[in-house]
Amino acid sequence: MGYGSYERTVDALERAVTAHDFIAGDRFTAADVYIGSPIGWGLGLGTLPLRETFQAYAGRLAQREGYLGAAAKDQALRDATA
Repeated sequence: MGYGSYERTVDALERAVTAHDFIAGDRFTAADVYIGSPIGWGLGLGTLPLRETFQAYAGRLAQREGYLGAAAKDQALRDATA
């Protein structure tokens, strides 16, 4: 009860990811790691509504050089153990 409702929480999260390109403004910060990871998981697992704003935010994060590099390392490890 302390947070209101799931819908209000999701709406507040949506406002946070639409105000700017990133949570803290126009640059990527640790806040984006903290918020972006559960958004990505939530979209992938279907526990977060498939709103365009969440998909766009997750897309911005997934295009970052650091994300792409980490994804490539993950894929290399999967390939090595296959």
